[in-house]
Amino acid sequence: MKNKIKRYLKYSILFIIEMIEKIEYKDISLDENDMSKKIIDDIEIYDLKIDTPQGLKPITNIYKTQPYRLYNLKLKNGLTLDCADNHIVFDQFYNQVFVKDLKIGDKIQTKFGISDVLILHKSPFKISMYDVSVDSPEHEFYSNDIISHNTTTISAFFAWYLCFHTDRNLSILANKQATAIEIVSKVTLIFRDLPFFLKPGIDNIGALGMRLDNGCQLFSQATTKTAQIGFTIHVMYMDEFAHIPNGIARDFWRSVYPTLSSSLISQCIITSTPAGMSNLFFEIWDNAVKEKNSFVATRVDYWEVPEHDETWVKQMKLDFGLEEFAQEFELQFTVNSKLLLAGKELALMKRIEKDFVYDDLERCDLDEELYRNLKWHPNFDINRDFDPLTDRFILSIDTGEGKLDQEVKDNDYNIINIYQLKMKSIVQLRRLRKDQLYLKNMFKLVQVGLFRDNNKDDEICAKIARSLIFDQIGLEMCTLLIEMNFNGKNFLTHFKNHPKYEDSVILYTNHTTPIPGQTPVPKKPGFKVTTDKEFYCKLGKNLIRDNLIINSEHNTILEFASFGKDKNGKYKGLGSHDDAVMSSLNVSRLYNDETYEWMLEEFIEDLPVSQNKSFILLLLEKLEETEETDDGLFDAMYGSNPEEIYKNIEKLMGPQTSHSSMSTSWSK
Repeated sequence: MKNKIKRYLKYSILFIIEMIEKIEYKDISLDENDMSKKIIDDIEIYDLKIDTPQGLKPITNIYKTQPYRLYNLKLKNGLTLDCADNHIVFDQFYNQVFVKDLKIGDKIQTKFGISDVLILHKSPFKISMYDVSVDSPEHEFYSNDIISHNTTTISAFFAWYLCFHTDRNLSILANKQATAIEIVSKVTLIFRDLPFFLKPGIDNIGALGMRLDNGCQLFSQATTKTAQIGFTIHVMYMDEFAHIPNGIARDFWRSVYPTLSSSLISQCIITSTPAGMSNLFFEIWDNAVKEKNSFVATRVDYWEVPEHDETWVKQMKLDFGLEEFAQEFELQFTVNSKLLLAGKELALMKRIEKDFVYDDLERCDLDEELYRNLKWHPNFDINRDFDPLTDRFILSIDTGEGKLDQEVKDNDYNIINIYQLKMKSIVQLRRLRKDQLYLKNMFKLVQVGLFRDNNKDDEICAKIARSLIFDQIGLEMCTLLIEMNFNGKNFLTHFKNHPKYEDSVILYTNHTTPIPGQTPVPKKPGFKVTTDKEFYCKLGKNLIRDNLIINSEHNTILEFASFGKDKNGKYKGLGSHDDAVMSSLNVSRLYNDETYEWMLEEFIEDLPVSQNKSFILLLLEKLEETEETDDGLFDAMYGSNPEEIYKNIEKLMGPQTSHSSMSTSWSK
């Protein structure tokens, strides 16, 4: 009885409000399908903040809207919201959804996690609502603890383009008409908020677009087989393209692309979450990653969003499943796959990502056209004079099937991935735990260069590698890792064809697994990828996680973001090439070989006195923390008993270090 009285009172109040507003707005031309008429009043706000997923954020304006149909939303976790029919919330995949398009059982985002829609009631009343403008890049806010949204980045781009160009046609196409209308509404709101001197005059404006007096027009519609035929389009935006039925998408693309390409200034922007690999979106994306079309591939991963940490990941996977998370958040085209690197490692790579740059090689005589795709970290100078005492480089080779001056379809890349050996800083070394105190943990391999080309063959790749090692850097400072499975043998044949060649530059390994008790098989140049691929992929993952291998080149990071196990449990590129990735992971083969320890010992022995002094002082400090040391290097360099150690280190460091000051450090 009590609930019936409350409902009656609520309906009575809403009826009265609706009647009052009809009288109040009788002289105003209202049309809820015309987004230009959405706002009827603008209230400027000072020093007021609203709760958002990113914390409290300033509100710049509150807008009073024309009357809209009132919906009542109730969730399983008890949250409720009274809002307009076109109020935007987020589903479990963080896609924007109109409240009027929700169904019972749908999942949406709230302050307390994902919750199911329990009740969705469409009331008989239309009343004015209030919308807010939030001063934050995300433009999200909580409405009764339910996450809401008020603009998109693409809308801001379109508003800018309309204002600062003339006689241009812009087109918005989406998998749903409602989504296209929503994007137009956001463009309209942004346009409305601009100062008057920036805005062109408006000739016509509506729910599906606008026409300005500078000759610019904005159209929008759901994607169909014949969408936008006949228009010259200067900017086309296609949203959730992977989710448009494949037949419609292909027919549409065939009909619209000729008009798009008829203008030299046309642009096309496509966004989507993946939906498998058998669709046009995947083909366009795949070719963009491989640099075979004119599109630029850009990912926005979940770990780039504030607060999407590992705790959030675990909860999200529990909320709606591993496969759905893989597609919607890890951007996996094959949802039954598993990425090698976690979001934490990928996020670190992304933070240090750099666009590597081309530089002439001043000490080699190769035609620069041959190594045009050899690029370097912007802070690395390949033309400086390298010091045999302090400079060491690892070059990891992955041969592909590119052919010089020949049309290619989908060839793998020839790769030379170049890493510089660096000692960790004193601060980083001090952070090592006792169980991490061994020589290989005191160094890191930092990516400084990458040759990545699928048009030139392995012979050209070999010429570039030998020129780098023998002419540009120096034989004594380089170690070469060659994968022999594919064209490695041919690469090696051409690489050896240099007057300075010595076998010592190449890492030798067992190409077959040694059998205990039998005569050891002689090691051969390079390495063979066999059943040990998974082991070295996991070892490489650990080295990347522990910052012992550091990658920062754009294409390498892009490949890592799509590298994992396929449905058959094999590590590979999932919807992308993996040549740069494998050349990086293969560096772990050197790490696991005794050659690497010898390299580090030699490096320590050759260090200048100032650097060696710092290393020894730190090592002595760390030795205090452990009961014993198995580090044969220390014994070999400085002795195995206190008196011998004191004498050798005092000789190294100079007379300022006395026996008494050292005896405390070497209490063991």
